[in-house]
Amino acid sequence: MNIESIKLAMDLLYRKYLIPMILLDENGTWLHPESSWQTKKPISHYLEATDEQSVTLYHFGKYMLGCFQFQLEGQRFYLMVGPCGVIGTPENSCVFLGHEYHYNIHYSKEDKYSFEEYIQLVHTLFANQPLTQEQLRWHYQTEPGNRSIQTDFNLEANLYDRRVHESTFGSYHFELRYLDYIKRNEPEKVAWVFKKMKETYSVSLSPFELEGLKLKFSAFVAVVTRMSIDEGVPVNQAFGLSDSLIQGLIYIHTADECLRYIKEATYRFMELLHSYPFAQKSLLVKTIVNYIDGHLYEKITIDDLADITQKHKTHLCSQFKKEMDKTIHNYIQEKKIAEAKHLLLFTDHSYEKISTLLAFSSQSHFIQSFKKITGTTPKEFKNIHYAHALS
Repeated sequence: MNIESIKLAMDLLYRKYLIPMILLDENGTWLHPESSWQTKKPISHYLEATDEQSVTLYHFGKYMLGCFQFQLEGQRFYLMVGPCGVIGTPENSCVFLGHEYHYNIHYSKEDKYSFEEYIQLVHTLFANQPLTQEQLRWHYQTEPGNRSIQTDFNLEANLYDRRVHESTFGSYHFELRYLDYIKRNEPEKVAWVFKKMKETYSVSLSPFELEGLKLKFSAFVAVVTRMSIDEGVPVNQAFGLSDSLIQGLIYIHTADECLRYIKEATYRFMELLHSYPFAQKSLLVKTIVNYIDGHLYEKITIDDLADITQKHKTHLCSQFKKEMDKTIHNYIQEKKIAEAKHLLLFTDHSYEKISTLLAFSSQSHFIQSFKKITGTTPKEFKNIHYAHALS
């Protein structure tokens, strides 16, 4: 493949998927598509973050962006993919490199996983090399003043006391198969299920297809939320994701968007479920884990856990260590530091404020614990992972 073939492929892909791409040479000079635009914002920030072994991906809340480098005829080139809108967000335009893009005119909207698949397609085509999941490096970045409801950024901030009404899928056997695929973490079978989605749901729940799909989505969220809790996901985490996803429904305007959003929600629950692999743990350990995860902003003691489990301290400590391969104290510290990472990236809280919120004895104790677990100080972590989107 030569440079002209690359340009032709870019044009064909854009017509098909409506996801913009920019080809640049090793000096960052814009090669394709031809444009009279002069970038009002520096593009080097994105190019410098790339390497030959991975693809750098950015999630700005309302749009996504990818960037990678590849070799062609002995020369290095860069390809920027995006902006690509995010399903479930209300915005119909975005500003990138100082220019305004309009939804359905200049760009389309996809879920995170569809965007990853598109990146893998383009990388395989242009770099002549397939990507592994480990080579996709995501960076989540916020925009000052952006108050739109976004699933990733609002997960921890939602209320967890929503009452989920009893409701199931239209097909009982479909539901069983679908939930089994989620439990077994089989995304390829989930993709197959979505091809059969309209055939399976033949019962009309609404005079309008979109409203009917939204009702089915709510039923799906109710069922999968309960299943996730039964499989060991902390109650707060499960209902937090549930609330965030349901909030996003108000920004879905077509049946096609709704189906893609349901697929996105499925993958989100799969990620959540398999990040809490406690399905085989005892009820005692699940109870301890759920209590810890629901009280991260409080001081948690072994005495507290003994009271809520009605077990002797020695027994519960021994059983937890046996099943989790770590002490209760270490688990508490790891969970608090994980929460601290979220606060560092998605709030403006100071280190002192975060240490107080998470009930550390002092700011120095917080910093010491953070470095012990992550290998970096809170300041170093934030410098590495946090950046503001271009306005």
